[in-house]
Amino acid sequence: MDLDKQIESMKEELISAVQDCIRIKSVKDVAHAAPGAPFGPGIQDALEWTLELGKKLGFSVKNVDGYAGHIEMGAGELLGILGHLDVVPEGDGWSVPPFSAEIVDGKIYGRGALDDKGPSLAALFAMKAVKDAKIPLKKRVRLILGTDEESGWADMDYYLKKEEVPNIGFAPDAEFPLIHAEKGILHLELKKAFKESLPHLVSIRGGERANVVPDICEVTLRGFDHEFIAQSINTGTFPEGVSAQLKDQVDSQDLILAFKGIGAHGSLPQNGKNAVLYALNYLLQLPLSPEEQNILEFILKHPGRGFFGEGFGIAFSDEPSGQLSLNLGIFELSSDGVRFVLDIRYPVTYKQEDVLQPIETIIQAEGFTLDVINHQKAHHVPKDSELVKSLLKAYADVTGLEPYAFAIGGGTYAKALPRGVAFGPVFPGEPEVIHCADEYISIDNLILTTKVYAQAIVNIGNLENH
Repeated sequence: MDLDKQIESMKEELISAVQDCIRIKSVKDVAHAAPGAPFGPGIQDALEWTLELGKKLGFSVKNVDGYAGHIEMGAGELLGILGHLDVVPEGDGWSVPPFSAEIVDGKIYGRGALDDKGPSLAALFAMKAVKDAKIPLKKRVRLILGTDEESGWADMDYYLKKEEVPNIGFAPDAEFPLIHAEKGILHLELKKAFKESLPHLVSIRGGERANVVPDICEVTLRGFDHEFIAQSINTGTFPEGVSAQLKDQVDSQDLILAFKGIGAHGSLPQNGKNAVLYALNYLLQLPLSPEEQNILEFILKHPGRGFFGEGFGIAFSDEPSGQLSLNLGIFELSSDGVRFVLDIRYPVTYKQEDVLQPIETIIQAEGFTLDVINHQKAHHVPKDSELVKSLLKAYADVTGLEPYAFAIGGGTYAKALPRGVAFGPVFPGEPEVIHCADEYISIDNLILTTKVYAQAIVNIGNLENH
């Protein structure tokens, strides 16, 4: 029996397994962490359930202290497939219960259906198909199941210290055809304390996460006439999707303004309209003190200029991964000082210090301090590598679609491997429903993805050892 027929024969079993896994609410819950369950009972249940499924399917399994686990077959050099079982909170706006795994119009709905329970189980059943078809491999195949991908990768930090690290592999947690390059990710916190309170700017607050373009910014002003500010807003011009509103007066001194922009992922700041920057641009039109003007001008000139780091002289670009991006994700100004957080995605041929040095030179002259609060190194596997060519061949042979490799600003578990790439499950042209209400995976795509992964295992599993 060939691989495709083998997978078709397991179709109902795979669908049922995906549904059962989605029904486990594996959201991080450190308040109820325990030995063997470092991220809470829901994630523990999902890990134990999936490992038990792997055992029933005839594989060897291991639970690594609840931080992660793996399901393995074969012998030889290790090929890794890195998925994850934790999910983001369900949020609002669902048309079906988010952990019901209901099937509607050929789609399995539920949190984790696409990110990343469906694809992880597709990889598991792909392994089963290869095993049952008795196709010889030169490598061991290990499906590694992470449990903290959505929060901080504490799972991988722990697992990779305890277990053998695969040299080569893929993460079924992104897009097809194949992602061969992932930019470096830097989250920087910049601060400056004020010697005394500002006369007019009581507070400015916008953004909650570094990796999101702020869509709301609230400003509290002092020392201005209500009618003057109301008129300045009414006569001001804002681009489509951006607006400003003067809220009810809190007391005789303070006025509150709310600025609305358009949110976007921090790796693509050009797709949003940053409410913080529009608020600062508006405020600069007011008769502020010289110190207030200097602060706003500094922000707009440096982190607020362009989308690609132009304001800090770091508008780097390279052939494998494209342009650097910079997002002003969090901004807080109060009587004590100013603080903001930047999300920077830098090209794969550059290093952390290439980005930091120009920024530090500029900010130190203005009395700011800088802290690196998060860093993921850039990751790159050449397009002409045997890994990339083998996976793209599997994709093209199974789907008949055009094979090509591309780069992203995001980060996947592929970065955990010396030579890892991200491979599926979202096909070109498919809607992006990861982290959205009504997340789903279509049954047709689930089966097709499983067939691609099975052929990928055969192709990579028979590469000569490296």
